[in-house]
Amino acid sequence: MSNTASLDQTRFGYYIDLDERGDFQADIRDEAGKTVFEIKAGSSLGEDESSIFDDGFMRDKNDIDGLAEYLRDLGVIPRDGVILSMQEFEALP
Repeated sequence: MSNTASLDQTRFGYYIDLDERGDFQADIRDEAGKTVFEIKAGSSLGEDESSIFDDGFMRDKNDIDGLAEYLRDLGVIPRDGVILSMQEFEALP
């Protein structure tokens, strides 16, 4: 699936907030800028938590297609929703 979005699709932005020294945090935002989902990995996780990477839903931090499929399955984003990188999302008109 392409990460480009047509005007009739619901678009979301994927923002990597922290990626250093074994710590990872990211969030997915709707077009209004509201966070709809958060990702944590590494030392950001609590003792009982597992990451979206460990669970196999994303291959790595750049697997936006895997993330989109996972969030569609959870009902967080609509079936026609597309997730764009922060740079693509910020460039939208």
